[in-house]
Formats: sequence, C-alpha cells, structure tokens
Amino acid sequence: MVSYDLEAEKVVDFIKRTRARRVGVQLPPGLRTHWPEILSLLEKHGAEGVLVGSSCHGACDLADREALLAGCEALIHYGHSDMGLPSEIPVLYVEARMKVNPCPAVEEILPTIELRKIGLTTSVQHISYLEELRLLLSSHDLEVYVGKPSGRARYPGQVLGCDVGSASSVANRVEGFLHVGMGTFHPLGIAASTGKKVIAVNPLGGKVEISGEDFLRWRRGVIARAASCREFGILLSTKRGQRRPELAKKIEEMLEKEGRRGRELVQDEIKVEELEDFGFEAYVCTACPRIALDDSKHVRVPILTPFEVEVMLGRREFWPYSI
Repeated sequence: MVSYDLEAEKVVDFIKRTRARRVGVQLPPGLRTHWPEILSLLEKHGAEGVLVGSSCHGACDLADREALLAGCEALIHYGHSDMGLPSEIPVLYVEARMKVNPCPAVEEILPTIELRKIGLTTSVQHISYLEELRLLLSSHDLEVYVGKPSGRARYPGQVLGCDVGSASSVANRVEGFLHVGMGTFHPLGIAASTGKKVIAVNPLGGKVEISGEDFLRWRRGVIARAASCREFGILLSTKRGQRRPELAKKIEEMLEKEGRRGRELVQDEIKVEELEDFGFEAYVCTACPRIALDDSKHVRVPILTPFEVEVMLGRREFWPYSI
C-alpha cells in the first residue's frame, strides 16, 4: 500500500483548537483504506470520528454540510489543498502528500524525452518534490519552467482540473510539458489549454504521452455533434465549489436566443452514464470540467463545456481553447 503523510500532529492540533468531539472525515477513493488509522488517531485524542462517504473529487467537493447534518462539529478533508471556500463548520485540509520520491521514475524515462524546453507540473500529492524534480531535469541540460497557478491551485507548478495556470502561464516559453502524477485528467487539461504535448509520468513507474492535437480534434468533433441538437440539459451541481447558477442561466439564455432550448438538471454528483435516461440530445456542464473532458469519453450523448457552447454558437473561436 502506498504511504501518505496524514499529518497526525496537524490533526491533533486541529482537534484541540476546535474542541470538537464529533469530527467528520472526508476521504477520496485512494485514501479510504486509511480510515481505521485516522479513526484510531481521533479516538486517542477524545474525538468521535464519522466517515462522510460522499464523493471527494477535489477541494471544491467539500462535505461540510453533510458533516454538519450528521452532527459533526468539524470536518477533516483529505487529499486536496485548500482553495478558500467558505464552510459551515471548521475544516482542516490534509493534503496527504505521497511518500514516494518520483525522481527515479522521471529519471528512467529521461532518455525518451525529445523536448529541450519543458514545463514542469504536478498535483499536490507530489509538490514537495517539485524543486528536486526541477534540479534533476536541469542536470540533464533541459530548460525547465515552473509556472504560477491562476486561481484555485495553491502552489507554483500545481495544477487542478479547473486551474491549469501553472501550465498556461509558461506555455509560450516551452515545447511541451512533463507532468508528474497519477492518472490522465490533469495532463489532458494541460494539453487542452496549451495545445502542446504532455508527458505524464506516474511516480510508481510508467509514462503516457498526451497529444494536445488529438485532444482538440476530439473536442471539435463533440462540438460538431452538438451543433445539430436542439434540446440541451444544463448540468448544475449543488456542490459548493462547483455550483454556478448564474452561468447556467446565462447558457440557457444564449441557447434560447439561437432557437434552441436549455433546461437545468440539478444534481449533487453528476454521473454521465445516467444522463441518457433524461432524454436530452446534448448537455452543457457548468460543474467540474472533468465531467465533459474525461468522464464523457464513453457515452454517446455530447457533453460540452461552457466555453464549447460559445464556440458552437459562433460567439468565440475554438483556439485558443479554454477550460
């Protein structure tokens, strides 16, 4: 089992500071096996732990309301960095950084990298190793750039599904990107926003190369399919960090001005495999961009981002692409 820094001292200090006796714990899928360890720590320091089993896709997916309804006085949210959302009860963010140095995995694939000017990005789990990674790449005569986030991400070089500023801020200075992290969603976002090649390296070994051109070709096709549709479902999430009712209303008005119909579909967790049951010809997602840009790959119904709706309606150009 992969080891993570669960920041026990920080958790104990939080319990003492808030004097909480019933504490909610929100865990993403990769950390849920650590629940017994976390529960033991809470009980050792006089707090009752309550596992909040709702989704935990990011700091935007904060379950403070669910914890409050369960009688909790505080919430510990694991696996993501604080993006500054207001909360109904005290919240501690434990980033749960992975205790695996990704440098060996990166060094192993270095001979295959043809880029000389490269942007370096990662997720919060590996941010502690960013400077060591930068020095490693520089020692192999690579020109390395680490950009600044544009809003929700907390650290230079860190990317989120909804904030790839650390990549786009240096895109005009690099030939491509090296992203260190698990999965392909973040690299897809980088490829989409920059149009450049992304080499995604798994800290546990292995790499995937993602072409910005292939991704953008796919999204052009999705927009083209949606262009023939008249009935659109506008996906509106109730999650505090993803809820954008003003945007949903704006999209509805834009569609109606062009002779189409848009109707809001309100859900907490949006599951793309269930959307065809509602009968809309296409959807627009105002929640997490992951739903349109990653989760939708295996469904027949087109799912657009707000930016792509404007492209479809002729209000914006496709390039530069925006998440």
